Amino acid sequence: MSEITLNIDGKTCKGVHGDTILDIARKNDVYIPTLCFLEGISAIGSCRMCVVEVEGNNKLLTACTTPASDGMVVHTKTEKLTEYRRQILELLFAGRNHFCMFCSQSGDCELQRLAIEHGMDKVRYPYLYADFHNDATDEDLQMDHNRCILCLRCIRVCDEKVGAHTLDLEKRGWNASVVSDLGKVLGESDTCISCGACAQVCPTGTITIRDFVYRGRRNDCDDIVESICPLCPLGCKIKAYVRTGSVARVEGAAVNSPDGGQLCHKGRWWLPESTERTRLSVPMVRSGSSFHEASWDEALEVVADKLTSARVEGKAGALVSGLSTDEELTVISDFFRGALKLEKIDCFNGDVLRGFYEGFRPFMSQGIRPFTAAHNILNSDAIIVIGGNPQEEAPVVASYIRVATVKNGAKLINFSAKDNPFESISDVDIRISAEVLHGALVSLTEAVAGREDAENRISSVADLAGIEPEEVAKAVKYLSEAQHPIVILGSRLAKYPQIVIEAVNMAITAQGIFEDGLGLVPMVLSGNSLGAWNTVLGEKPWLESVDMDFLYVNSTGMVPEDPKSLEAVNKARFVVVQTPYMVSPLVNMADVLLPMPAWYERSGHFCTLEGERRRVNMIVPPKEGLRGLSKVFQDLASKMGISLVSSSASPCENIFKSRFSPDKAQVVSSEEV
Repeated sequence: MSEITLNIDGKTCKGVHGDTILDIARKNDVYIPTLCFLEGISAIGSCRMCVVEVEGNNKLLTACTTPASDGMVVHTKTEKLTEYRRQILELLFAGRNHFCMFCSQSGDCELQRLAIEHGMDKVRYPYLYADFHNDATDEDLQMDHNRCILCLRCIRVCDEKVGAHTLDLEKRGWNASVVSDLGKVLGESDTCISCGACAQVCPTGTITIRDFVYRGRRNDCDDIVESICPLCPLGCKIKAYVRTGSVARVEGAAVNSPDGGQLCHKGRWWLPESTERTRLSVPMVRSGSSFHEASWDEALEVVADKLTSARVEGKAGALVSGLSTDEELTVISDFFRGALKLEKIDCFNGDVLRGFYEGFRPFMSQGIRPFTAAHNILNSDAIIVIGGNPQEEAPVVASYIRVATVKNGAKLINFSAKDNPFESISDVDIRISAEVLHGALVSLTEAVAGREDAENRISSVADLAGIEPEEVAKAVKYLSEAQHPIVILGSRLAKYPQIVIEAVNMAITAQGIFEDGLGLVPMVLSGNSLGAWNTVLGEKPWLESVDMDFLYVNSTGMVPEDPKSLEAVNKARFVVVQTPYMVSPLVNMADVLLPMPAWYERSGHFCTLEGERRRVNMIVPPKEGLRGLSKVFQDLASKMGISLVSSSASPCENIFKSRFSPDKAQVVSSEEV
């Protein structure tokens, strides 16, 4: 794009054609006050705080919506502008109840900050507003319409980034207010997904998160640390606000990123709430039906003794959380697989990863990365969801799907056995049982490929699903004509290699190819499932078939563990559980409990479905006495008389590499595998 030059307050400022005046000012560190503007969502220029004077134009122009042109001379700090902005602020204060001393957000309010900045010490206009409703019907959010300035940030982020479009305006003028679902109170909304994005972007005390009001305002916090959320494979970037050594609140990091700075209900609420759970702070050894506190030496002596004898009998193993960092996974792999030469190592929900790996293995020789970055869903024009519920598995993926479909016009095709998570926005809804899904996908792929018997294939899928052939034909048409189709594969089906093969075949046949890899997004459950795939995933399942004398279990305690793994833990004769929390039912199954740092006390890396190796930063230092995994296993190795060679974490960049040539892509018959 062509470069343009502006003169802003006497400073030469560079930008590109298509930038607004505000864009160029921010690129060149020139401050212009804003209120309704928020980077990453559409600019509407409603608050008028960003008005500037442009030489040759006798009007005051909003910098956020006015395109910049080469040679413009802009003034942002004249006396006229200062007086105008102060007047706007007075009108805003007069329009609703903005008495700061009664507001929980006082000191953390953009409207208040701008009033102080502009020297607004009084309001010259009468307070003529009526009382507005304070909506306290939602258990997590509160919406006090008395403090609303109608900036519409909440409406825009809910629509443009979350894709729910729960919020909108009712009535007009000074009586206008933000409502959910065309008039319902928030607690009765059918479309709200409780992500809290509206509260994060609200510039006043209108929409607030109940918990955060009492944990501490942003300005009350001592530090802000950027990290990532560990709860699902997207690894959304977060800002953690620290107050007196505790995580007071968690927010999305960047509204201008593809995810829009959003977090799901898990990340926004579960993460800070987890800091209040009962911690395991010292090692504990079982004595009958209870535990007694032990020193690290005593606990590790017991573990070393039991592990040594079980290792000799070949009845020792380890089960590891997929929410562990690359570095932690590598330490565990180095100890059990490298030093002890044990084969029985796996991760929770290992069947899901193993199934996806086995299903994708026939395609590896083609040099393709097995998935594309999840945010590429936003650029897709046809999306097929196969047996998935992204709103449960990775909620931001669900946001991507809604935005791509409702805002960007992508066609949405759903294949599911029961409920359709996107029933109201699906273009094609095919309900089909899991028993016949494989055959249906084979036939659908062959129809998309344009085989001579395509009509018979379409009829076959229709018969299996019990629907009209016209519906299947629509799905074939959408996938055949799409330029950037994407397949979303649910975790319930990712554990079946044959289904994975057909999902990959579908993506290849429909030419779902992106710069970074195949147009496939698998819901692989845990935050660092891809890192676990690299390091601790077992080649074959063994939990159900092996009689275990010793089982080491590593759990972050942040998500419920799968029933199959818990059943295997319960059968083992001696169980060591290392976890930050006194989490049931694992604690009840343990013979030795070893503490470990919680999610906010660790650092390392995750491999994410956004196609990046993202950094986990320590937010709060661990309390004295807690040991990291590296130290624990070094001490344990020493007590067992074995050497533990430390190594660097297995790089997940290997997963992200793609040497794929679309022209050479070939489908694979699942019957041959």
